[in-house]
Amino acid sequence: MSPRPVASRLPLAGFYFLYFATVGIVLPFLPAWYKSLSLSATQVGLLLCLSPCVSLLVPPLWGHLADRTGRTSRVLTVLALGAALAFGLVASARTFETLVPAMALYACFASAFTPLMDTLTLHHVARTGDSFSHLRLFGSLGFIASSVLFGLLATDVDRTVVLAPLALLALLVPWSLTLRDTAAASRGLSPFAGLRLLRHKDLRWLLAATCLHWMACAPFHGTFSIHVMALGLSPAVVGTVAGLGVLAEVAVMALYPRVAGGLAPRNVLAFAFAMSALRWGGMALVSSPTGMLLLAPLHGLTFGAFYVGSVAFLSRRVPPEMRASGQALFAAFTFGLGGLVGYLSAGAGYDWLGGHRLFAVAGVLELVAAGLVLRAAIAPSEPAPGPLSAGASG
Repeated sequence: MSPRPVASRLPLAGFYFLYFATVGIVLPFLPAWYKSLSLSATQVGLLLCLSPCVSLLVPPLWGHLADRTGRTSRVLTVLALGAALAFGLVASARTFETLVPAMALYACFASAFTPLMDTLTLHHVARTGDSFSHLRLFGSLGFIASSVLFGLLATDVDRTVVLAPLALLALLVPWSLTLRDTAAASRGLSPFAGLRLLRHKDLRWLLAATCLHWMACAPFHGTFSIHVMALGLSPAVVGTVAGLGVLAEVAVMALYPRVAGGLAPRNVLAFAFAMSALRWGGMALVSSPTGMLLLAPLHGLTFGAFYVGSVAFLSRRVPPEMRASGQALFAAFTFGLGGLVGYLSAGAGYDWLGGHRLFAVAGVLELVAAGLVLRAAIAPSEPAPGPLSAGASG
């Protein structure tokens, strides 16, 4: 690869790496931190549902601002600064009553990172012919590095769980200044223009399926660390399972342009959801670290194939000038609505059913999601896949 493509990739790759390194600690370990503050599993579920609740409304507003101004990079700088300051409040909170407003404020900024970063990357891909999946995998590498290292180094769930992400968010602010915009502003765009995308029936089927899929993932994202501790296993199991899963995610994203780039996105998604059903069904049966580690590589399909396949679908449906609005709409329905219902039901479901039976329910939901996404079809008149599925050469 020539020096110029490497240089143009570095700001995007570094931002993905740093942000998802933060997620690599927050996602698997923050529920256990909440639990260490003597909160109930239901209270933990309520705290975790704040981010998806905010995601129902806030990302589309940030997406509209990015599309309207054409300054997605500077919007990301605002998000990074706001997220760092808000997470400082989370790190200092100790009660459920103080954690609620702190986490809600943090979610107002953090919930829009992914759709706006993906938007900036898609514009870069359209201009350079680079590969979206190859750039996005740097986020997975960041997740692996932080979750595995943190899990191995942590001897207990303590305040480091919130201080380490805070330090990473602080680094994200200056790094965001290296990002550059490549899209023109859409100044005549209505704040509600993104909602008009819902006129496409196939997009509605996609969003229904991805929403249900994310609901099914909530028991793992929201209660896995609690489940592991309840089984008497080490915190290292949480980090190792998460890291191994994301390693598989990296492999899927690296191979996606060669293996699945020419396939219909709905077929990729249906396969990913079916394999996720197998994963959660297996989690309903195992109690040992070995069993959990054997199932972890299926995360490559649960998230890697699911996410890139969804972006591939959206890249065909959404006009370039509304890319941020389209990605934000996907985030609102999938991570917002799906996460909200998923985290609420996972927290209460864990108290009621226990970890194993909760994962069994998740497996059934994945099968329904697979059926829904097969009803979404790309019209024959639509353009073929563009630079999103560019070859492995990037």
